[in-house]
Amino acid sequence: MMEDIVLLETKIANPKKQVFQLQFAVGEFDMVVADNANATCEIYEVKHSKEQAKEQFRHLIDEEKLKNTEFRYGKITKRMVIYRGENATLENGIEYRNVEDYLKSLL
Repeated sequence: MMEDIVLLETKIANPKKQVFQLQFAVGEFDMVVADNANATCEIYEVKHSKEQAKEQFRHLIDEEKLKNTEFRYGKITKRMVIYRGENATLENGIEYRNVEDYLKSLL
């Protein structure tokens, strides 16, 4: 349910961008926000957890998935895990964002 809410609210807040889930043979990005005008995109994982764990962002660091996504939708400008815990940025550039803070930022 949380994934659906995040996806819908992001679509509403970004009417000029494509917002969708992207599936691969193995795994998926829970949300991609593609800006066709600038040939850029942002990729997201949405988790119900309050804890950070490497398994949560494993797809966001998968080189093959990143390469295929950039080829199709443009340069990846953001990689984020939306979850119920505290906001943080990891060493590898992955952002962790609290779901309530994320949704409020869309207003």
